[in-house]
Amino acid sequence: MPNSPPREPRAMLPTDDPARTDRPAPTGHPDGGPGVDLLVMTLDATDPEINTRLAPLLDDEERARAARFHFDRDRRTYIAAHALVRSVLAARTGIAPAGLRFTAGARGKPELAAGQMPVLADGRPALRFNLSHTREAVAVAVTTDPACAATDLGVDVEAADRLGDYDARIARSFFAEDEAAALEALPTAADRARRFLTLWTLKEAVIKTTGQGLSQKLSGFSIRFPAAWPAEGLLPDIEARDPAPPMGLTWHLSHRELPPADGRGGLHLAGALLAPVRQPRPRWRLHRVTAAMLPQLHLQAAG
Repeated sequence: MPNSPPREPRAMLPTDDPARTDRPAPTGHPDGGPGVDLLVMTLDATDPEINTRLAPLLDDEERARAARFHFDRDRRTYIAAHALVRSVLAARTGIAPAGLRFTAGARGKPELAAGQMPVLADGRPALRFNLSHTREAVAVAVTTDPACAATDLGVDVEAADRLGDYDARIARSFFAEDEAAALEALPTAADRARRFLTLWTLKEAVIKTTGQGLSQKLSGFSIRFPAAWPAEGLLPDIEARDPAPPMGLTWHLSHRELPPADGRGGLHLAGALLAPVRQPRPRWRLHRVTAAMLPQLHLQAAG
């Protein structure tokens, strides 16, 4: 196994500092389930320095690719997404963001290269992550909880105004029959559009756990909501048909509607954890970060 750079103490995430008074309240379940961090960053289109501030966190190949984008908005999204995932993983490994190397794992999902991936005593990977982006925001899901060594993660983020007017034909084309019927039963067009994006982000997060993307049919499984959704403590559930999860595994889901921030609109953020059936539900921890925070995520580790 190649030698990895010396590891520094793990950097604090924005909500780790006990002196902070603006930390969000703990989320998830009080049953001691594994912890999964969801980090989301809205993109400030008025910040002229975001590219120059974040580009040094990328490696040479990524910076060269970013330079080839024709539109600055696409370049900005690409740089921000890769800077976020590198900063988060640097904080978890102690390796400089630009020094992280990635390889294609099972089914093509990116993972850290050998020698940089933290491992448990039995050799299993000790870190799972997933990345999502839209033009308005980027998001990363990550866990180093030992209970998640046999699991996989998916995350999806979408702008709350992405859909525009609700179209029942789109729902019937992409969703399971029971989901489309439940959407049609909602009282207003605004309710239907809102639930559509909730379903879309959850289903995208689910298929991203396997790395097969839209080659999996979104209509092959159903997301079901408690009658009192979205009351505190209630989470959507999944009925899997095609594809069914591997033997002994199931999906745990989380969804949040995030209010506007940094002058941008609201967001829908969903996470999915493919985990052993007997494992307690995970504790989903939300962190809203800014571009200015990213270089510091790793620098905090260096003291």
